Amino acid sequence: MVWSIVSKDEMDNYGTSNVFKFYREALGRESIKLVVVDETDSLDFVSEDDIVLLRTASKLLVDTIRKKGVKTTAEDFDVYSLADDKLQMNRFLLSKGILASQHRSLDNIKDGIVYFVKPRFGSDSKGVTESSICTSREDVVRQVAVINHTCNGKAVIENFIDGKEYTVSVFNIGGNIYCFPIEVDCSGTCGIQTQLGKSLFSECGVTLEYDERKELKALSERVFEELGVKHHARIDFRRDKDGKLYVIDVNLIPGLGPTGDLARCLLLSENYSYTDALKMVIASASKI
Repeated sequence: MVWSIVSKDEMDNYGTSNVFKFYREALGRESIKLVVVDETDSLDFVSEDDIVLLRTASKLLVDTIRKKGVKTTAEDFDVYSLADDKLQMNRFLLSKGILASQHRSLDNIKDGIVYFVKPRFGSDSKGVTESSICTSREDVVRQVAVINHTCNGKAVIENFIDGKEYTVSVFNIGGNIYCFPIEVDCSGTCGIQTQLGKSLFSECGVTLEYDERKELKALSERVFEELGVKHHARIDFRRDKDGKLYVIDVNLIPGLGPTGDLARCLLLSENYSYTDALKMVIASASKI
């Protein structure tokens, strides 16, 4: 049995129940079950031969699953923590010689430079709007205040990378790394992926030519391995006007719906179906 385990917070705030029906349709209604749990749940319903798709970054649940000794898509909690913190993630990537957006303090913001302001914590473009692109110090100050108020956490300020955006679904299956890159056309939302744009499907995936695919696959595999990701992830990039690729986000719990970026990457990159995508996710499960 495959168990999709979510926390009550995810169920209440991220529409997991709506997406789960697609899991059942694609895999068979008797093959996968959804369970909503508290972080302290002992997961007694899980047996030795089961597979656990953990859909929340809970240290308590990760530790419980590890003690069970079952196959799972759960990562080490330290990896979740690093991926969730945009500031620490950028510092880590830069320390490994991987290009990432340069973060700036509010004291060093100058007029005449374009900046990008987003929440320090979170994923799926939460808190990102077209106003995140700031062309003056006044814009930056205003957007920092908006994010600090609406996202219950600190904002981060980066140099804006004006160029193309890409996303790559990456899987570790039996020690082999598979990468599925696409370009994301965000021309309808000022060239960036916004929270509203994702919900309205304003952006559009684009199939890549061989050379771009090869470059993105190589860099994605390097990021995946440097972070120590064991199962699957979705990595976002931007390419600047000089052709350099920058990592802008790593999502360790990417959406698994049929219209989500993870599934779209497989469809546009290799013409894999939604069922194929879910089977890849399950195949990435291993003991932690």
